[in-house]
Amino acid sequence: MALANTSLAQVRRIKEATFGVTPVAGNGGNLRVTGESFNFDVKKEESKELRADRQIGYVVPVSAGATGGFNFHLSYGEYDPEMESALQSAFTVYGTNGVGTAFEGTFTATTIVPTVNPSGSSAFTGLVRGQWFRLDSTSGPNKGKFFKVSSTVTPTAGLITLDASTPAVVSSNEAGCVIQTSRLTNGIAQTSFTYEKEYPDVGQFFAFKGMTPGKMMLNFVAAALTDGSFEFMGKNSVRGSSTIMPGVTAASRTGEIQSGATGVGQLWEGGAPLTSTFIKSLNLTLDNVQRSQEAIANYGYVGIGSGTLAVTATMEAYFANGDLYDKFLNNVYTSVTVGTQDPAGNGYILTLPRVNIKTAKVVAGAKDQDLMASFELAALSDDANSIPALRKTLFIDRVGAAVVPF
Repeated sequence: MALANTSLAQVRRIKEATFGVTPVAGNGGNLRVTGESFNFDVKKEESKELRADRQIGYVVPVSAGATGGFNFHLSYGEYDPEMESALQSAFTVYGTNGVGTAFEGTFTATTIVPTVNPSGSSAFTGLVRGQWFRLDSTSGPNKGKFFKVSSTVTPTAGLITLDASTPAVVSSNEAGCVIQTSRLTNGIAQTSFTYEKEYPDVGQFFAFKGMTPGKMMLNFVAAALTDGSFEFMGKNSVRGSSTIMPGVTAASRTGEIQSGATGVGQLWEGGAPLTSTFIKSLNLTLDNVQRSQEAIANYGYVGIGSGTLAVTATMEAYFANGDLYDKFLNNVYTSVTVGTQDPAGNGYILTLPRVNIKTAKVVAGAKDQDLMASFELAALSDDANSIPALRKTLFIDRVGAAVVPF
């Protein structure tokens, strides 16, 4: 008799077109996870009937819904569908699958000028103020560098103005230049998935339908792998001895796991890289504040409600000066940017354009330790931005190789 082994478990998913309905066509994809907690919760009520023998005769299911989620090590492209669903939006893709057409460029410290303007989906006008991108080239000095578009100057067809804190190497006629970027931000378009977990050694499949992301958590920690998790609420669940997924299941992507040892540079605060303050950890949480929706004659949720978007973060820094603490005391709004990449230079850059430091604590708890400053941050809509489309709470710029959708 075989007993199931957790090491053999496989999680896969497919995006739904209709809440709670697994597609009958298309292809799902296997998912890399470090653990999962998908479960079907059933609420049952006992009979309250009066009986002379003092016994209970019935237990009746009255409500049910799917919950849980999965944990992961961050790798490039693998969890983009979940990121999109959690933010209730979709990546705005530059070029083809996030990679523009090649051009020859002339670089100053703060400008990029093409010899011939890229056009179509690769036009410079497809970039926006403050967007990050990675530049590849045939062999020039700017090959592999990360740049940020100026926060005050909109790109034109023939000019990208760069943020002064991400200067280019001065170069003329640099050949084979390619811009790599796609941008995701928060929206209001709710989507759902069917997730299936297989235990192959015992031939069991558990499927969870209508799974809608409620929370996304990303943990950027020094000397550790970059980890995260997604939590869901869904409609219902089924169990069987064969898969319910249509088509041919795509293999997981093979990107290297990202870690706190690599990134696009120091964490940015207030629109500039931190140079004298070093961050030990930054843990980001996005919460859609979900609620279940139930109705008569329906066993399982008929929908998932989304509340007000809440994006928060905790940050621990080696205490070197009182700048951040003073912003807490004086209720000064700031911004935070953190990035992560793999050894091939593919990664993500997350920007919280308007942040309030809600709590700050600097405590010497014991001797022979580094003095740490702990902060709790609340991300807010950047309502003062002059461009309406940029009045958002969170931006995720995907920078690197092309990501072909499943």
